[in-house]
Amino acid sequence: MARRLETLQSGTPVFCGEKRVGSVDGVYAEGSSAVAEYMVVRWASRDDTPVLIATKDVETLEGRGVTLIGDDPQQYVTAPKYEDKLYPSLRRIN
Repeated sequence: MARRLETLQSGTPVFCGEKRVGSVDGVYAEGSSAVAEYMVVRWASRDDTPVLIATKDVETLEGRGVTLIGDDPQQYVTAPKYEDKLYPSLRRIN
């Protein structure tokens, strides 16, 4: 059965290439949409800070977890820290 971003569980591993960079903390949609547009990743090299990643940056979703398009974790160094109060239009869907 194919996996969907909307069904990701907290703790699912996230990779850049072969390097594990963190784990999924939640999946979010804009407003009343049911489509996953963002995921929050607890980024290991940033002291497990919750980081907002657009789902368009997901290359694959498979048994080992989520693999992002960028092979180099440094590509995501500017990804914003996630705080509920900063993104009031986002709604957690999983």
